[in-house]
Amino acid sequence: KPAFQPAEEQKPKDSKPAEPTPAQFPKPAEATVPFETPKQAEAPKPQPKPAVSAPVPKSVEKIFSRPERQEQPVQKSVPSPTEAGISKVVREVTDIEEAFEKAEVEEQKKPAQAPQAPRQIEMPKLVYVEDESKQRKLSPSLGLVSQFKSIFTSKVTISEAETKQLFEELEVALLESDVSVDTSRALVEDLKKRLVGRQVDKNRVQDEIKSAVALSLQSLLEQPKFDYFSKLSAAKAEGRPAIVVFFGPNGAGKTTTIAKMASLLKKNGFSSVIAASDTFRAAAIEQAVHHGAKLDVRVVRHDYGADPAAVAFDAIKHAAANKTDVVLVDTAGRQETNKNLLKELRKIVRVAKPDAKLFVGESIAGHALLDQLKSFDEAVGIDAVILTKIDCDAKGGSSLSIARETKVPVIFMGVGQGYDELVPFDPHFIVNKVLEN
Repeated sequence: KPAFQPAEEQKPKDSKPAEPTPAQFPKPAEATVPFETPKQAEAPKPQPKPAVSAPVPKSVEKIFSRPERQEQPVQKSVPSPTEAGISKVVREVTDIEEAFEKAEVEEQKKPAQAPQAPRQIEMPKLVYVEDESKQRKLSPSLGLVSQFKSIFTSKVTISEAETKQLFEELEVALLESDVSVDTSRALVEDLKKRLVGRQVDKNRVQDEIKSAVALSLQSLLEQPKFDYFSKLSAAKAEGRPAIVVFFGPNGAGKTTTIAKMASLLKKNGFSSVIAASDTFRAAAIEQAVHHGAKLDVRVVRHDYGADPAAVAFDAIKHAAANKTDVVLVDTAGRQETNKNLLKELRKIVRVAKPDAKLFVGESIAGHALLDQLKSFDEAVGIDAVILTKIDCDAKGGSSLSIARETKVPVIFMGVGQGYDELVPFDPHFIVNKVLEN
């Protein structure tokens, strides 16, 4: 049946349909209904249209009435190679190879470029120039010194604009040497005061600048004095043992530093006893006993898990009974963020009542060392600092930050693993390491 039929003409209900006459029927040849006879089945069948009751727009009807597309395989014709085509391809390949060979020959003919050397800051060189009045005068070629007022003077005046690049590079070098940001800026400001406006000999500009930098660093390292051996001698004069407590973060080298200190005291005529108050870390007591046996120093110890303050108390009583000069109290390493362990450390200090509270920190810890030192200082108070592992390629800038921002003196440096490698702090040593870096 056709998908769409013309709507029937509405007739009144009471009227009866008329009897159709044969004349009203169209002839089969002239029929308009799109019926297909079986003989016409070879023609393409129309697409089925959606069965909807509403009239369908012509655009939709057009889409649905498209004949089905029959895809036919595409036959590609591959031309047979000819001699002319083959010779053309051979010529093109030959031309490309010759172009590559020519480029390689030209590349080999170019002179080899020397490796680029690291940039170095050159000091200004003075050259003669002539002004409009034809009077010869001296002028700086790079700009670290101001122009001479006369060719007869041997002095130059350093201006701030000419030293801007020097100060910027110096600040970067200080930061790379583990100096804190605040300390680096303070050093640069101090150096400006020393250099800007200063008249120096034109032949000694480099020496004067280097000397000013060294003086600025050394002035920063000027710190309050803490005479360690004087405190020990004062306690000995009173007829009692001097008590020294060592504390710091994990792995800083406290037990090894205590062994070095016992060796140093023996060389200076002081006897000592070690209190193994690190009852937490595995093998800490055995390590203290090992060092004591090698140095012939007595070690007072308890079992693991014992009260560290009790171990320190027994060591003090032992020293008083045996006329020992110094008690060296070891403690467990702890981080500055652990409030409970800092509270335990305050108990040790309260029981031992030390003459010196020494903070042992790694010089290679960088900016973290400053935060650790401030936290321990707030918790128990610090009298002095011992910097360890200076030999591990430490740049030394941490001591500059400590001196300026905490005002706590650094008294000793660990420069190796041997018992005799605990040396007094030397500001000149630190300045040279900073300038070398």
